[in-house]
Amino acid sequence: MVDNARKLERAILGALQGNSSEPAIAPPEIILPRRADGAADPQACARLAQCRASAKRVLDLLDPLLMELMLVRHPGYKLEGERIEGRFADFRRSYIGAGAPEDAGSWVLYPNGVLLHLLLPDDHYVLRTSRNMGLFTPAEQARIRTARIAFAGLSVGGMYATTMAMEGITRFYLTDFDRLACSNLNRLASSLSRVGIYKTNIISKKIWDIDPFAEIVANPAGFSAETEEDMFRAGRKPDVLIDAMDSMEAKIAIREACRRHRVPVVWMMDIGDGMAQIGCERYDLDAAYPVFYGRMERMERKLGRPLDYVEGIFSIIDPDRLPHRFADSFYLACKSQWPGLSQLAGTISIAAGAMARAARRIVMGEHVIPEFFVDVDENADPDYRMNQARDREKTRAFLRGLGLVD
Repeated sequence: MVDNARKLERAILGALQGNSSEPAIAPPEIILPRRADGAADPQACARLAQCRASAKRVLDLLDPLLMELMLVRHPGYKLEGERIEGRFADFRRSYIGAGAPEDAGSWVLYPNGVLLHLLLPDDHYVLRTSRNMGLFTPAEQARIRTARIAFAGLSVGGMYATTMAMEGITRFYLTDFDRLACSNLNRLASSLSRVGIYKTNIISKKIWDIDPFAEIVANPAGFSAETEEDMFRAGRKPDVLIDAMDSMEAKIAIREACRRHRVPVVWMMDIGDGMAQIGCERYDLDAAYPVFYGRMERMERKLGRPLDYVEGIFSIIDPDRLPHRFADSFYLACKSQWPGLSQLAGTISIAAGAMARAARRIVMGEHVIPEFFVDVDENADPDYRMNQARDREKTRAFLRGLGLVD
């Protein structure tokens, strides 16, 4: 019932939003004026000349990026004072070679008409992930680069996707049927001018602004049987799927799909101010792995009937970790007595880091605990134990009123 009401609400909002007919965003056009052997590519050079003539704005960033790249490869040059200018001249000459400077590196034409002169794709990746060094080994960073991550749901999921892009993921599958609403802006970093735009377009653009060479498949239809075929097709099956959808029906359906295709699911529930529950369901290791650890099935047996949306969500969350404010506001929102589901950008930012770490552990073949909690107050509140005990009693009384706990 709640799922259907929210779909109707979104359909009405979509019809009212002025940007609702925007087509899917196109990827940046990549132009490499030179072949791999260093010789000029006449066709690419001709296309570059066309783009430079028609671009709304041309930014030649090659030299500042080359300076950064030089210092990444030779950090000791920072200590050489004035000699660094000569070092850069040599490094630049070696990088550009015998051809014209404008033919070196790569050029990227964005759909908005901005043309950038950048490093070659591999060098761009090295430079933009250089501050990961020391936290990731080169082998780990290389594995991250080749991992494929699918994201289902792009409100909070959008922050997860951009976080993983900044950490070096380059292959994405994005799906969400929804468009940006003003009320999303408390947790989705965008702008009012983007209201009515598909979230798949917004997040694709954010990723391509970070890495124009990223491979993105964006499906604005949301998850469905048709999406399943597209998402899991041979050659681009995800290594990990990130579930950030609201619909319980879709959450269960996508897990059954992951079971069929042996893909692990990482998910999160932001359940308060600085409190998040992170889950990892390893369908890649066990095709019989129970959906949400079998908690919904156990609750159905306890109640002797199918669960409604509220009961389904509350059955998944550990009642001893569920903050009363979240439980109360969530219940009221689902009963249309509250503006919407309560979420905070700060909590989602914390969860994004935790989700990225859990997904990386899976990609690296490392063990990961099936479920864990991030709770800032556990470390920040000097009266945590007392306050949590009080809150737990309020939450349990609330859940007893719903018949969910004894």
